[in-house]
Amino acid sequence: MNKTVSGTAEKSNRLNWTLQTFALLVTGWLILDGWQTLWLGLPASMAAAMLASSLAPDHRHFWLSWRLAGFLGFFLWESLRGGVDVGWRAMHPRLPISPAFCRHRMTLPDGQPRTLLISTISLLPGTLSADLEDDGRHLIVHSLVAGAEASVSRLDHWIAWLFDVGPDRS
Repeated sequence: MNKTVSGTAEKSNRLNWTLQTFALLVTGWLILDGWQTLWLGLPASMAAAMLASSLAPDHRHFWLSWRLAGFLGFFLWESLRGGVDVGWRAMHPRLPISPAFCRHRMTLPDGQPRTLLISTISLLPGTLSADLEDDGRHLIVHSLVAGAEASVSRLDHWIAWLFDVGPDRS
């Protein structure tokens, strides 16, 4: 491939990644702090996005912006469902928990998709990313009850859908 074409594609990819990161940071700023300080949030978000882009590896995966709402809906539903379940278990007189570990073979490619999976598991009520095994191919997840494998697999599927990536066969 021509170095000029390759360099142009790399710049385009890096710009796309920077804009996606900027959009997420501004959205987070608005959710957490509102419109009143957006004059500070815009330049801070742009600086952070540019820094993140310059530190990011050359091989990046891009999430599809039109799929983000669907993923967020899934995440909010799972958070609500998990929160109600954890609350019920905590308030139940017999405290019906049976902590367990499950081993999940990650099908997502390295980089942002796997990082999002590992981070999101720890944000969902009742689960925690505990360890990586086999050079990062298997994720150990701690949960309040046995049977978290199905939830982790669903999350893996949704993240693959968000990033439009297939299984990593390595």
